[in-house]
Amino acid sequence: MRHSFKRTGFTLVELLVAVTVIAVGMVFVLGALSQCIYALTTAKKTARANYLLSQKLWSIDQERQQAGGSEEGARSGIFAELDKDYQWSDEVRAINEDFGNETTFIQKYLNEETVKVIWHQGKTDKDVSVTRYVAKKQS
Repeated sequence: MRHSFKRTGFTLVELLVAVTVIAVGMVFVLGALSQCIYALTTAKKTARANYLLSQKLWSIDQERQQAGGSEEGARSGIFAELDKDYQWSDEVRAINEDFGNETTFIQKYLNEETVKVIWHQGKTDKDVSVTRYVAKKQS
């Protein structure tokens, strides 16, 4: 008499193949998760840097209003304890571009200013900046 066995369950080879496929899939999922976490961190830090930049621009405008205008030069610093991971820089320089008929007026009454907020993320420095024209201090 022959016994017929019904096949129930999986063979060891089938299980190994299934585990391998799942492991490879998990590598891709974890890689995507890592990229998502980095992107979320960048977005959070960029949003904070934009807020700090707007606050710094406001304080610079207040200083300029009291001083009667801008003078050429550069300065930098760090923010208070809560935002000590962020630095700022402010550079004011004379305008040397040609603006056609308005060149003389612009060069006489305006300076170009670049304000940056910088932070270190991973292996690189990132920043947000604004470049604008500001009134010169008239002597």
